[in-house]
Amino acid sequence: MKGMNNGSLSIGCLLATSFLTTLLLAGASLGQEPAAQPPAAAPAKSVVTGTVKFEGDVPEAKELAVSAKSASGCCPPGEEVDRKDLSLVIGKDRGLLGVLVSVKVAGVKVEIPDKAYELDQKGCRFTPHMLVVPKGAKVAFLNSDETSHNVHLITVLNEDLNQTVLAGKRLERTYNEPERIKVTCDMHTWMKSWLVVTDATHWTTTDEKGQFSLEGLPAGEHEVSLWHETLGSKTMKVVVGEDGKAAPLEVKMAKKKSKSRRRRR
Repeated sequence: MKGMNNGSLSIGCLLATSFLTTLLLAGASLGQEPAAQPPAAAPAKSVVTGTVKFEGDVPEAKELAVSAKSASGCCPPGEEVDRKDLSLVIGKDRGLLGVLVSVKVAGVKVEIPDKAYELDQKGCRFTPHMLVVPKGAKVAFLNSDETSHNVHLITVLNEDLNQTVLAGKRLERTYNEPERIKVTCDMHTWMKSWLVVTDATHWTTTDEKGQFSLEGLPAGEHEVSLWHETLGSKTMKVVVGEDGKAAPLEVKMAKKKSKSRRRRR
């Protein structure tokens, strides 16, 4: 009987030890952190490229009409006002300079900077020739010349502006409605530029070769809007793949044909 009790105790101890070991292993498994998963791959950064070219007979380049009397005080002694007409600049391979290329993506919010965008008057020319700003942005009209200027904006959706800006001074305005606004100076009639207030989420302009690069579009099909101050508007479609790639856009723009009126008999 005494031997049997010792055997029973030994078996009991083994069972108890096995049970405790199982509990400890289970507790360790429950408390163990899950294996680290590899980070998800970041979405591919898209780049849509393209070229905009002029179609038709290339017109002869013309200079702006600048009289010596009107240009007095515009430039330092020995310098002259730049007479290049930027309203239609066609490169050697018919590339168009200054075409606005934009896309509006639903659900994407454009951040409005606290600092005002700047449109300067220097050498009696506006610079840049076209300033593109998101709606709700502030625009500062600067005068870096030693002569006074008059900033004249004729608008439809935004507040008009017709005010003198003295040498070295500036004035600011906020533009809340999408609109393409022509900017002129009544004191120097050759001075012209464009302020484009846009509700697009992505935009850029073509270089002297007519080339552009638009970054950050999400995967999917998008409508691309193109606008040129002389040649008007055009739309294209582009498809951005999940890898961020898209077929380059090849765009042609031409002067609108004037409609001939039929004479009544």
